[in-house]
Amino acid sequence: MNKTVIKVLYWATTGLIAVGNLFGAYAYTSQSPQVLEGLAHLGYPAYVALILGPAKGLSALALLYPKFPRLKEWAYAGITFNVLGAGLSHLFSKDPNFATPFIFLALVAVSYITWRKLEAEKA
Repeated sequence: MNKTVIKVLYWATTGLIAVGNLFGAYAYTSQSPQVLEGLAHLGYPAYVALILGPAKGLSALALLYPKFPRLKEWAYAGITFNVLGAGLSHLFSKDPNFATPFIFLALVAVSYITWRKLEAEKA
């Protein structure tokens, strides 16, 4: 795969993840009724939104800011744990939309793999 394709894949997937997490950060931090209803459906207390909201926002910023690669690694890990937990929570609660977080997880994987390839080319 040539470098241009890798860059396009990286920025497309990273952009989708960042935008999704920024919207999620707003929805969770503002404790929108849909978020609170969704958390309650999964069995989580409302205050979980106040923990996940800022984490989602900070992870989006870490993905977009190029200066700190170790911070970006941690952001990818945090997003992975969050999305994997969400997918499993939906699956275990027999929610019919359980596949959505796993699709998002695939985007995270593509973003991470392409980022690592671009970083390897710099070295």
